[in-house]
Amino acid sequence: MTIICSGSLAFDRLSQFPGFFQDHILADKLASLNLCFLVDSVERVHGGTAGNIAYNLWLLGARPLVVGAVGADNDGRDYLERLKSWDLDVSAVAISDQPTAGAYIATDRATNQLSFFHPGAMGEASAFEPSQLPGPVDHHLAIVSPGGLADMKRLCRLYRELGLRFIFDPGQQVPAFTGPELLDMLDGSIILITNEYEIELFLKKTGVEFEDLFQYTTAVITTLGAEGSRLSTPRGSQHILPGPVEIAVNPTGAGDAYRAGVLMALDHNEEMITAARLGSTVASFCVESPSPQSAHFSPGEVLARHFRTFRETINCLA
Repeated sequence: MTIICSGSLAFDRLSQFPGFFQDHILADKLASLNLCFLVDSVERVHGGTAGNIAYNLWLLGARPLVVGAVGADNDGRDYLERLKSWDLDVSAVAISDQPTAGAYIATDRATNQLSFFHPGAMGEASAFEPSQLPGPVDHHLAIVSPGGLADMKRLCRLYRELGLRFIFDPGQQVPAFTGPELLDMLDGSIILITNEYEIELFLKKTGVEFEDLFQYTTAVITTLGAEGSRLSTPRGSQHILPGPVEIAVNPTGAGDAYRAGVLMALDHNEEMITAARLGSTVASFCVESPSPQSAHFSPGEVLARHFRTFRETINCLA
């Protein structure tokens, strides 16, 4: 089976603000906001949703197919070589004349974040055709994460038509779509995964009630940051504990690490609740790391931490 990760391939410029953003934002001056935060450091690191998910899957022992786009610039060449060094198939990565996508993310002492993103090459359409995957198409598993808008719509439609299992992860791209577009992309998915803010915005844009989402998908996962996550199905909701974090360093990329855990478990036919729990465990390693692709763990280390928290064994990691 092939795990297909589509989304952004970007470089993050990460900075640390030594104070708290809230101390410098005046509630009665939001209409004329003009702020400058002096940061301690800036670091260029590999990021992007598709890249981050693929990295964590690689650490877990999987070799996903990456679907996205990079520029023909030094950043793009750098990223392609990185993916190849993991022995991943990059045939579905498009090369664009636009610069490789970039995010600028500042984190304060309370791990609150301010982010700015330039899509650049991310708007390049991929030539990836899922119908050409080897073997029965319903044996594969895909995630459609924030990336080029046209690709997100196209891939959701193709996966639905082919009967290929896919997770819809609209993320920060929720505002870019209309309500009908969001519901069309959700239709036929096995999971909708968002954070708390994104699910509220999703419901507002689509005009549906939360329970109506199950007309389009079988489950909804809502990540809750340090509080863990919530798995909802037509039968009800379950709270998923967060994975234990020894020292929280940077939350950037933790959501993508969570998604990698979910994909790994589902790809090996684990139950949905087990997949959500594994997501929590994998995310905890990311939070302990300074950047989205700097965590280093073995499947055995993940399994040991997971067992201490959830008292269950993940067969694909044993």
